[in-house]
Amino acid sequence: MIDDVNMPAIDEYGAQPPIELMRQFCDLGFIYDREKHFKLRIIDTTPVCIAAPPEGGRNPMTPRFTRHFHMLSIPNSNEDTLL
Repeated sequence: MIDDVNMPAIDEYGAQPPIELMRQFCDLGFIYDREKHFKLRIIDTTPVCIAAPPEGGRNPMTPRFTRHFHMLSIPNSNEDTLL
């Protein structure tokens, strides 16, 4: 589970490197180790991400990343509903 997935700052090229690393895992099923030069396969894993609306320190996520997930939106509840 990744909480606040949309918190990474946008770099000068418009990308969010931590999100791009997760997108690579979702697209290809592995991440690449740049020091040892090999593919690191991650198996039997389902990523679950949590994000709040893009405002304050949160940034919008790219469609290239969000296409891998089902979106659920939970509206704010009033006190009577919670009882």
